[in-house]
Amino acid sequence: MKHAKLLSLVALLPVLGGLASCNRAADDTIYFWHTCGQTVVTELENRIEEFEQLVLENEGKEINIKLDYRGSYDDILESIRTAFTTGDQPTLAIAYPDHVAEYLASENTPGQYVVDLTDYINDPEVGFGKEAWIGDTEVSDFVDAFYEEGSSYGREGIYSLPLMKSTEVMYYNKNIVLPEITKYKPELDTTEKAENWLNNLSWDEFMDFCYYLKKNYVPAGVSEFWPAFYDSDSNMYITASMQKEIPFLGYDDQGKGEVLFNNAQAKEMVQQFKTWYDDGLFTTKGVEGKYGSNYFTNIQCLFDIGSSGGAGYNYPAGGTFEVGICRVPAFNNDNRLYVTQGLTATVLKAGDDYDGEKALYGYKFLKYLTSTDVNTELCINGSEGYVPVRKSSYETALFKDFSSNNRLMVGQVANIVANNIQGHYFNTPCFKGSAYARDAVGGLLSQVFTNNRTIDEAFTKAENDTLNQM
Repeated sequence: MKHAKLLSLVALLPVLGGLASCNRAADDTIYFWHTCGQTVVTELENRIEEFEQLVLENEGKEINIKLDYRGSYDDILESIRTAFTTGDQPTLAIAYPDHVAEYLASENTPGQYVVDLTDYINDPEVGFGKEAWIGDTEVSDFVDAFYEEGSSYGREGIYSLPLMKSTEVMYYNKNIVLPEITKYKPELDTTEKAENWLNNLSWDEFMDFCYYLKKNYVPAGVSEFWPAFYDSDSNMYITASMQKEIPFLGYDDQGKGEVLFNNAQAKEMVQQFKTWYDDGLFTTKGVEGKYGSNYFTNIQCLFDIGSSGGAGYNYPAGGTFEVGICRVPAFNNDNRLYVTQGLTATVLKAGDDYDGEKALYGYKFLKYLTSTDVNTELCINGSEGYVPVRKSSYETALFKDFSSNNRLMVGQVANIVANNIQGHYFNTPCFKGSAYARDAVGGLLSQVFTNNRTIDEAFTKAENDTLNQM
């Protein structure tokens, strides 16, 4: 069999003699910059080998994919910023959606750096569901909000695909919390009733229970204690805004990003948060400087609201208590929406991808990774609490067995995400400066909680600082 030229996802050849990237000799390399931990990397490497063989068998083309770790999300953002100046950007990259928006804003002309996947997706030969050997299914099989994230950039087109996702859940100390619930509400006299009550709490009801715990539960041997801990100040603010339908970010008539969060409704919301904080009912990572798992495992808090991808961090050493997992209490019970987190992938136009072949195979590789069975196995075998991006993945025997295994914390998390959150996620506009906006609203919470700024001062600073980043 005669094979086409070898495509290698390994590393870029160095620029010799300080020559500008436009003078570099063409390089057949295609590569994937990522931020993944070792368990995910191991599973990805297994999938790479399978995909290479599938391409060889079905298209007669040899490709070689090797992952390139680039540190944290901030690290990969900075690396790609630098690569754009030299033409050394990768073909595939893990990215926050806000970072994809920044890549788009860096372009002098549309398509200079970020590939619009629309033409691929709609193509009758390579679109989703068109290549049976890859195993992918139609676009409609994606969890809607996960897929819609790729078109939330204020520009027509699809510029990213979901790879593996996570959201927020609430971890709780079952040994302490369940008996206290029965004291608080004697009618909740079975584990099933107590757990069901927890899983359907409004935030107001949750704070009332935390107030009860603050007054009636006296932890032994700890110097600091809060009933609840929220790992992400930003997620707390934004989730409450989305559920309460309070303006946060938007687009104007020209598709330009707008900052909308400095408003009376948002200030009233933050004032209520501060009252609860001042009453000692909860604290946050922005205030304490550490994740809640540090306090939860030492019984310095009884609830920790954090990423479904961080389940293992909330397991106490030696299994000193049993961990329960439920939905995060709703700021608006009639509009339960949850944040989407986890791995998003974008296809970039490498500096030497003159014929677009690298982008094409980058897209095909993402199709393979998001196919039903592969994506299910990737999330489960990666074992970091990620959930699949395909609706059909949740119906596989593998996922059902995994999520019904109450001995595994990640299995319990998967069960809550699949059966209680059920795809009820929100996306927010992504544009240059939106990443800063997320940090800014989280920062204003900690500033207000610790009395470093008044509510008006904190909102004004967050708005002005965000506008300066746009």
